[in-house]
Amino acid sequence: MNRFKEARDRGGQYLLGQIHEDGRFGDLERGVTEYYKAPAALMVCGMSGAASRLLGWVRRNGFAENGDFGPRPPDEIDSYYYTYHNAWVIKAAHRMGQFDLSQRGMSFLLDFHDPESGGFYSSPTERGAETQQDLWVVSGSGWSAIYTGRLDVARGVGAWMKRMMDEQPNYPEELWTVYSRAGGVVTEVLDGDDFRYALTRDESRDQSFYHPGIAAGFLSRLYAATGEDEWLDLAREYMRFCEGVGDYHFRLLRAGKVGWAAAALYTLTGEAKYRDMAIRVGDNLIDAQSESGSWEWAASGRSGPNNDATAELVVWLDEIHQAVGED
Repeated sequence: MNRFKEARDRGGQYLLGQIHEDGRFGDLERGVTEYYKAPAALMVCGMSGAASRLLGWVRRNGFAENGDFGPRPPDEIDSYYYTYHNAWVIKAAHRMGQFDLSQRGMSFLLDFHDPESGGFYSSPTERGAETQQDLWVVSGSGWSAIYTGRLDVARGVGAWMKRMMDEQPNYPEELWTVYSRAGGVVTEVLDGDDFRYALTRDESRDQSFYHPGIAAGFLSRLYAATGEDEWLDLAREYMRFCEGVGDYHFRLLRAGKVGWAAAALYTLTGEAKYRDMAIRVGDNLIDAQSESGSWEWAASGRSGPNNDATAELVVWLDEIHQAVGED
């Protein structure tokens, strides 16, 4: 079971090579969308010095007075997943004790919070009843709330996820992943974007298989933080989708979050099915890793090593190693 640790560390070594002398990471033109997962990945590989240098660069060059992280490339300024990048930085900074970044960063995220629904808006500017809220984006903000001690906000996210599940029309064959306060769960594909709005067990197209994983991973953490059984039960329910899909879904790099959730659930419950799922994902990730330690990601539209995918998969391999690995 050391293979997960070894693959994690190969990825970490690749990422270490992307750190410049001044602490910045990778392609400077991509800003926060390039570096946001790297501090967490370096940290879990034991490279805390490199992670701290990177966060120091962020503090000097990419941390706004209002708590936002940047710089942000022009094509990402209006994205519906704007806050997702921030959430990764907040979580890593908090785990490293760099609370100026994490607490001010969380205060910025709270500007997106919808106290009525418990979720977070998927828009940098809109705050109306029809403004959409996406499961994976809300999940990221929710885990930031847990780490920074906003358990009231995190419980609200949990309640939002319960409402999402209760309103599913054909679960577990389908998981609809977008909500608005005005209409509840959106149960039609808008703007032809079936990737964003619906996850199904159909194996004919690339799909957002990370949705049940990030939801169940957040809910597992919420249970661990509160001891409230309803969140563990709901995590199991979101993962029920994953129990009925074929290896096509599990071979997507997007399955990394499912591996994380399965590892967390195995740690909390000891149930063998979650251990088996975590190992299944971990082995598939190892199979896809290149000799350089990186991962390529064809869905990004860019060839060659992908820093974003590599940093994330390093973190999930660490979570799997924590649950099933050997020291």
